Amino acid sequence: MVAPYYVLEFPDFVHVLAIDRSDRVVLVRQYRHGLRGMSLELPGGMMDQAETDILGAAARELREETGFVGGALSYVITLSPEPARYENRLHLVRATDLSVGATSPEATEDIEVLLVPRQEAMRLALSGAIAHAAHVGLLLIGLNAPA
Repeated sequence: MVAPYYVLEFPDFVHVLAIDRSDRVVLVRQYRHGLRGMSLELPGGMMDQAETDILGAAARELREETGFVGGALSYVITLSPEPARYENRLHLVRATDLSVGATSPEATEDIEVLLVPRQEAMRLALSGAIAHAAHVGLLLIGLNAPA
């Protein structure tokens, strides 16, 4: 028997493996309190409370954080960030053939957008330069999943 046991309830997250027209992966760098430093990540964020449209949420987060819009969005996979403690899910969406627009980050977000070749994105993931374990996994899955 496990007592007491707590499960944390959070909204689902959506993350985007965005690839621009020059075949570069779109990454974002932003400050993360838990890390007490800058974190290199895939663009994305929390889905709204009643939101069920994964592709719509992905398009919104991509536009807000990076300014990239349009193109083709496709669902890749849904995983659990921590099945022992969290009930929410992480959704990965691939976005291609994008156009650059204006960013509109939230007031608390100070985001730097980076465009890196696919091989460099793999190197960053495998070297620990991307510290967020879920983003490493999502990036590797997204780069290796059939298009």
